[in-house]
Amino acid sequence: MIIDFTVNINNYIEKILNNYLFFDYICPKCGAKHSFTRHASYKRNICFMKNNNICEEEMCILRLKCNSCNSTHAILPNDVIPYCVYSFSFIINVLTKYYSKDNKIKDICSLFSISFQLIYSFISKFLIFLKSTFSVLNNLGCEVPCTPQKLVLTINLYQQNRDFLYSYLFNTQWMFLMKKFHNILSHPIYIGSFYIEKLSPT
Repeated sequence: MIIDFTVNINNYIEKILNNYLFFDYICPKCGAKHSFTRHASYKRNICFMKNNNICEEEMCILRLKCNSCNSTHAILPNDVIPYCVYSFSFIINVLTKYYSKDNKIKDICSLFSISFQLIYSFISKFLIFLKSTFSVLNNLGCEVPCTPQKLVLTINLYQQNRDFLYSYLFNTQWMFLMKKFHNILSHPIYIGSFYIEKLSPT
């Protein structure tokens, strides 16, 4: 997979799907530069936040083929979590409401049109990744909050400028990735003009 932090869900069609010219990526498998051609596309559902509103869309994802090693790679926008319908910003917004302690579970369910089981699933995944967020926040020059409530608020603040998730990927992996997929990314993940190596969570 290739995640492009210059692209979001809103401009994906313009910058990726409608681009028939040049893709400035490095192949995560063989390391070849600028060797991509359009290969295919597939559709996936995504639920995300837009101007504080909940949006559900069927999104067309482009796959590119490396002409050097013949591998194919999906191009993902910055907010999409692999193998997950819900975007990073959506999950963070749900957790922010939950940890604010001002909202009942049933109210959060109604607000986001999700089940209470899904909310608890988000909480469980967040706790799995809790410790790994500390070093990321330290690298961003932020004092690590002492409670989950303050931690979620801090992550949400940094994520508004896309700083947190970008830094998190350089330190570990996609946050909120399903547990059975934690070690599925055996090759480097390409981000912009840099590589990051996929590390197993500690």
